[in-house]
Amino acid sequence: MKKSLLTLLTILTTTLCSTSVLAATKSAGAKFTGIDYSGVYSCTGSNAKIGNYKLLVTFTMNKLHSHGNLGRYDLSIETENSTTYSGHAIANGADMALTIEIVDGVTSTYTTGIARLKPARNKSFSYVNRYYESNQITDITQPNREKISNDIGNDGHEICVMQKPKVNPS
Repeated sequence: MKKSLLTLLTILTTTLCSTSVLAATKSAGAKFTGIDYSGVYSCTGSNAKIGNYKLLVTFTMNKLHSHGNLGRYDLSIETENSTTYSGHAIANGADMALTIEIVDGVTSTYTTGIARLKPARNKSFSYVNRYYESNQITDITQPNREKISNDIGNDGHEICVMQKPKVNPS
């Protein structure tokens, strides 16, 4: 009985120590070591549906979920006619994937893009986003968010350059 109790105690102690070491290692490894691409980007784009357009895209790093070389970002997008959209991005080094929900009245669709960021002037970055918009539209007024096919879909590209950070006067 004493031997079984001692064995059980040893197993529990080993398990707790291993779990603590694993948690500490995971915490220590959670530090973000990549490049922070946060900022406001001025973009010019083109697609078959709209033609040429301009956007401002703001990347805000989600520090809680960014670790190692992976940066996670929340996006806000403003069009030249003041329409706003939101989205998310994940960067692995210089490669980035972007997803944006485009809400147009009572329907929404998603656009998914892929970009490679490059250093630009004044310690800023630029990228070309190549994207695809599904032909599946969601009716956001329906409780089950019914999918409607618009038989069109869309694809295009955007060339974006980080705006020079504003310097606060002293």
